Amino acid sequence: MSLVKMDPNMEGPFKNIVRVFRDGNLLPIPNRRWQKLPNPKISIIIPMYNEEKNAKSIIRSLQNQTLQEIEIICVNDNSNDKTLSILQSLQKEDPRIEIITNKTNRGVIYNRIHGALQSKGEYVTFVDADDGLCNYDILTKAYNCATKEFGEKIDMVHYQSCGCKIKDTGEMEQFCIFFTFNPTNFNKVLRQPEIGDNYMQKKKNISGSGFVFDKIYSKELMLRVADYIGPHIWNQNLIFVDDFLLCFACMKQTKSLVNIGEIGYWHKIEQETSATSRVFEIDGDRLLNPDKSNRKIGDYMIILGRILELTDNEPQMGEFRESHLKDLVKEQFLPSFARSVHYDTFLSLFDKLYNWKYQTEDGKKRVKEYVKTILSYKIDSERKYAHILK
Repeated sequence: MSLVKMDPNMEGPFKNIVRVFRDGNLLPIPNRRWQKLPNPKISIIIPMYNEEKNAKSIIRSLQNQTLQEIEIICVNDNSNDKTLSILQSLQKEDPRIEIITNKTNRGVIYNRIHGALQSKGEYVTFVDADDGLCNYDILTKAYNCATKEFGEKIDMVHYQSCGCKIKDTGEMEQFCIFFTFNPTNFNKVLRQPEIGDNYMQKKKNISGSGFVFDKIYSKELMLRVADYIGPHIWNQNLIFVDDFLLCFACMKQTKSLVNIGEIGYWHKIEQETSATSRVFEIDGDRLLNPDKSNRKIGDYMIILGRILELTDNEPQMGEFRESHLKDLVKEQFLPSFARSVHYDTFLSLFDKLYNWKYQTEDGKKRVKEYVKTILSYKIDSERKYAHILK
């Protein structure tokens, strides 16, 4: 992710967005007499866990959208702070707000899919509670694109996302735009297999980003996605890399996609390091936070295992299958996996990759080298995987 200077034309509107997020203010809009609709155009799903600092601000940013025919679904994931009471107070003034409260903590992928399945909107979008929509017209433009501009109902409309760091004073410290797809494919209907193949193989960045939050999805698409991932997976309390699995499923199941050249989503940047780098911290031979690391590594194994299952009968997915495993055979990640309780499960995924019915001889050679590197950190599993090392 590269940080770039903000377009001067965006700076004023963007500062207004930041102000709304910091202060929870409602900017002037023509009509504040909100009505609960039986069939809203878009349902906005917001997973929330202990978001008392952000709950009001994120709701205010959505209320400022020019598209007012919306449903705001807040999934309160068993918060133990004032999140629920704040949401209930906001709901009294805006009946479009729906609150789903989990009796136990269920994790983000469950909250997103469960919220989508409970939604009444024609389309669904996802917003994180500490992020927001930074273009007041983005839902209007995305919805019109999906329903009016191409003479058919589009499954997915993807707009651009940006991010910034915010100082305690409220000033923007850094700003970036996530350049994630080819702009020559704006305002063009893309279809399968072009969408899935290009997204998975990363040969052409035409299908949109790997983020879940910078798109709107038809309700029908979300029903297919929930079934494709499988409730036995998304019903689990997964807390790590859930975006990867959900976005993968959306790109595989969508029938039509349009990219539009609008920046619509603002992502709050916490650190410049990747999520994977932040999780697997070690100190010599010791995991700095073993319980948390083991939990997240376990989630990663479940999700990668499901990806292998879902692509088992797709020979064109060989590069994609291998890429997400080989990236973990790196010095900054591998020691953590080797010291986790999921080390053997980690190796078993490479075993599946090695024995995949469509695996090539060159692919087997690469997997063999990966396994050699992995076993160099912990030799006690070598005998079990000797068939790969021969």
